[in-house]
Amino acid sequence: MAHAKRVGSAIAAGLALTLTLAACGGGNDNTGGGGNTGGEGFKGGTMTVYLVDDVEHLDPVRNFVTNSNAIGKLLTRTLTEFKYDGKTKKTELVPDLAEKWESNDGLDEWKFTLKDGLKYEDGTPVKAADIKYNVERGFSPDLSEGSPYPKEMIACQKGYVGPYSPAGNNGGKGCEAITTPDDKTIVFKLQRPVAEFDMVASMKNFSPVPQDKDTKTQYDARPVSTGPYKIQTYTRKKELVLVRNDQWDQKSDTLRNARPDKFVFKFGDDEAVVDQRLIANGTADASSFSFSGVQPQNLPKTNSANVKDRVIEGADQCRRYIAFNQQKPLLKNQKLREALYYGLDRVAYQTARGGERLAAIVDSVVPEDMKGYEADTIFQAPPAGDKAKAKALLTEAGYKGEKLTLGTADSGLAVKAAESAQQAWKAIGINVDIRKIPGDNYYSTQQNDASASDLITAGWCPDYPSIASVVAPVLGPDTTSATPKAAQNNYGRSLVGFDKFKAVQLVKDKDQAVKDWSALYKEIMQTAPLVPTVKDLNVYVLGGNIDSAFPDPNTGGIPDLTQIGLKKAS
Repeated sequence: MAHAKRVGSAIAAGLALTLTLAACGGGNDNTGGGGNTGGEGFKGGTMTVYLVDDVEHLDPVRNFVTNSNAIGKLLTRTLTEFKYDGKTKKTELVPDLAEKWESNDGLDEWKFTLKDGLKYEDGTPVKAADIKYNVERGFSPDLSEGSPYPKEMIACQKGYVGPYSPAGNNGGKGCEAITTPDDKTIVFKLQRPVAEFDMVASMKNFSPVPQDKDTKTQYDARPVSTGPYKIQTYTRKKELVLVRNDQWDQKSDTLRNARPDKFVFKFGDDEAVVDQRLIANGTADASSFSFSGVQPQNLPKTNSANVKDRVIEGADQCRRYIAFNQQKPLLKNQKLREALYYGLDRVAYQTARGGERLAAIVDSVVPEDMKGYEADTIFQAPPAGDKAKAKALLTEAGYKGEKLTLGTADSGLAVKAAESAQQAWKAIGINVDIRKIPGDNYYSTQQNDASASDLITAGWCPDYPSIASVVAPVLGPDTTSATPKAAQNNYGRSLVGFDKFKAVQLVKDKDQAVKDWSALYKEIMQTAPLVPTVKDLNVYVLGGNIDSAFPDPNTGGIPDLTQIGLKKAS
């Protein structure tokens, strides 16, 4: 979950759709910690949140991972945002910085109008030009880790590379497809029709950054806040402290309740030890919880009478998988990729990820409740794999025992899951070394062609409720490149079907588009670019002073920090 990409929500534009936890993959419907009060009740106190790794990025144009997105919601407001109601289990797209928006009939031009009175933490007004500037920052090669959609969708002039170019941001004009007629209006001209662009506008790219405060790659350490909290102190890999932003106006923000006075995020504590402290519920931990969730060895303790009322469980739309990097010479061989697919024991992988209460085996990176999902009919590999078939494919591949590297984040269940994959592949004769990469720059490392592993453990969460938001980023092309090149999140570097992506993206009929995306996914998967593994089933123990906590499917199942609160001062 901590290393799956940002999750969207299963809704239609302008309509809320009930999302039960069962529909997302199981778990009970326990809100825990006193239940959801809808933001009413005590405001104040200090909440402590534990993370095993520091977040990759807080700079909004680079923030594209579930844990950093959850924190980013406290600091950064976007044009639109997804709001999840823990009582009704409904999610809807709501205005955030924008008060309204509209598109032309062709769906390739969108205009957003900002709310009145929006301010940064220093009291200066938020302007539409600041949002334009931040979107432009994402075109810079130095800030390329964030959401790819603006670069793929907005019709900036050919060769545009952001505001830091020697050309001085195109002579001050920036991207000419983004205009700001006045301080409250921003207009985007797109390369093609995008019916869901109002949902795309919930990406952190579509938040403001004042140009005079921009410190380029160092902006991560101190982004300027438009949300209810601002950074007091930030020591990388140790601690992040957020305090109230007195320039934030609750009246303009229907999404964030902002109940605690302070959030303290602590990085690096052992996950199992944190579990034990939360289960014990001592005074020092009564206002705490962990993003990591309960570790497998501590699950039995969650059934105790003094603990079970403080447990919340749920699932999310994220799907884990292992991609086969086809830039590597060995992995250009499809028979070897198929052998890896059939050779993986997903039951053992599930066990390593915590067992049936923490993980469920999947056969696709498309969520089962998303339109366009179809059960796997290509490989139909048994959950425990097919050793005989895998060995036969290895013989066909001419594999001679060469080493492959399997990249994984360097902590907790991620390493155990990688070790189970290594053992399964060893059992069929494939030699795999595990490469542990620090979690706070894991995806940045794997997106870089020069530093990417042969085999890449990854996760993906739909950014908005469309199969397009799975197939295009996970298996599609980089539409900004003049030559065939994989998208930044296409970790398998698969180039199959690239000639068909543009045609599918131009389909306006939504039902037909779903069919076309589903067919394209199936065509690409026939070449075994990756093997789906599991979806997470999240279990959290809350400190006894925590109130209004529920897993938010919009942020990978992490408890929603915009709604959470404390029962009394801490």
